[in-house]
Amino acid sequence: MSFFRRLSKGISGDAGSKKPETDSDAINSLSSTYVTLETKLNLNSTGRSAVCIKRVNTSQFNEMKQEIENFLDASKADFELTFRTVIDPYDYLWIIIISKTVEDNVAAITSIGDTIDQKGFSDRLLASVFEFNNGNITQYLIYNYKLDKFYPFVPIGQQQKQKQRNHREEMKIMSAIAHELPFEKDMAHWYPIWNIPIRL
Repeated sequence: MSFFRRLSKGISGDAGSKKPETDSDAINSLSSTYVTLETKLNLNSTGRSAVCIKRVNTSQFNEMKQEIENFLDASKADFELTFRTVIDPYDYLWIIIISKTVEDNVAAITSIGDTIDQKGFSDRLLASVFEFNNGNITQYLIYNYKLDKFYPFVPIGQQQKQKQRNHREEMKIMSAIAHELPFEKDMAHWYPIWNIPIRL
């Protein structure tokens, strides 16, 4: 389903009504779950999200990247979103979305993921990241494509010798929304992604 059709149909249905069947279904469930984060934890979306994929130096991968960029560029005016791409030191490509609503973030991220899947690069997908803030701490919901589930990540320090995470805040997120969307309850699988380039 295209980005435009997602928005016209309204993707904020009942996330708990059935088990998600695809990555897109799982990520779409966030379009209603974010309300719980706002009301229970005072966590508000910053309007920033990203898809992270391991880069491949092939013409097919570069063509896919260009197709995604062309699509997002054509969508900017109608849906008030901006985007940029970043290649991190580990050779991962980040496609970063900035929009005014969680729904638009979700629609853009799922459309990017669908395109990557259609082009045969789904095995290269690492994660999608959604940024939230409670006024003091930046917090993330990460969707892991290998696990097919979300988990929280609340970094405290970003420098190599200071890398820590706020497990208390992460547990609060799990307690608030674990029943509303596909959630990884095994903390051993809450893999950190340090220095997320969502604000560079």
